[in-house]
Amino acid sequence: MEMNIVQRLNYQLIHPETVFGENVRLGLGVLIEEGCEIGNDVLLCNYVIMRPNVRIGDNTKAAHFAVFEEGAHAGNNVNIGSMCHLTKDAVLEDWVFYGAGSMTLNDKRMAYGRGEANLEPPTVKFGARIGAGVIIMPGVVIGENASIGSGSVVTKDVPAGEIWFGNPARKAGDVPEREWIKQS
Repeated sequence: MEMNIVQRLNYQLIHPETVFGENVRLGLGVLIEEGCEIGNDVLLCNYVIMRPNVRIGDNTKAAHFAVFEEGAHAGNNVNIGSMCHLTKDAVLEDWVFYGAGSMTLNDKRMAYGRGEANLEPPTVKFGARIGAGVIIMPGVVIGENASIGSGSVVTKDVPAGEIWFGNPARKAGDVPEREWIKQS
């Protein structure tokens, strides 16, 4: 798919070497920097920002004002709500639901201007569901088919198939197996 560097009608800024799959739809004001790869049947809504080297898999949707920092990755069949933020190198595996206003963090020390940062990007595993407004702390791994309640602050790893919520998030139950997405 060929695109100009600036798509004037929609005020988009798209690096000319961006790799696009088929049937990619872009909203108003989308910004895509160098080294990005976008799969087939992807929807990037208005004002989505993709910093360098972001990868987005097939059948994935990112709603308005979603931000992907450098090297972030969203797998196949991921649903990302509006005003979400993925920090540098954060990973959302396939079939993740990532609720509106959620964010990942990757620097425990907030080392900006104080020496080299030791970044620890979080990972959200296959089929996990993240409610709206969730904060996932550096290095945390959310297990497969886990569910995190809205407004939670996740400070430690969440095992597969568990329901957690609160600040800090704690186990509240188990996701019924009938709600699990099975890997094929």
